[in-house]
Amino acid sequence: MQHYLKKAAAWLAVVVSVTMLTACGSDKKTAQQAPVTGKSTAGLENYRPPKIDTAGLLAKAKDGTYWGLGKPDEEGEYTKLTLTIEKHKIKDAVFEGYLKGGKLKDTDYGKTNGKIENKVYYNKAQLALRANKTYAAELVKKQELNKVDAVSGATVSYKGFFEAGQMALEKAIK
Repeated sequence: MQHYLKKAAAWLAVVVSVTMLTACGSDKKTAQQAPVTGKSTAGLENYRPPKIDTAGLLAKAKDGTYWGLGKPDEEGEYTKLTLTIEKHKIKDAVFEGYLKGGKLKDTDYGKTNGKIENKVYYNKAQLALRANKTYAAELVKKQELNKVDAVSGATVSYKGFFEAGQMALEKAIK
């Protein structure tokens, strides 16, 4: 009888441990994936940008300034990447985000009626703005869209960066 009680206790300990580990894992995943803004980020958690032959496009590119737009999200917000190309190199890049209606996202982005009503939302919005500058600077430095790393918390901007970048480079070869 004592032997059966030991076996039952051991199995109970295993079941409790597995249950606790499973519950902890799913809580953590849910907390990381829950959008702060209420915007849908479904499918972006594992976003992988398309392979873009930046070097091949730059080899055919004409000198000049070209821009591309990222597709608008469900709220009508979009991105714009402006590239200055000289001698088949990206000399300058400016990456910006816009609200529906064309208003540039700035230090007010994430505020409600000019006030920070939700600090978490505001901080996340401002993180995305800082990421835009990082994406542009890294593109000039690395000369390859696919060598620009995503900034955690700015995946929507990162997706728009690739869409706009591809469009701008395609315009440069026409």
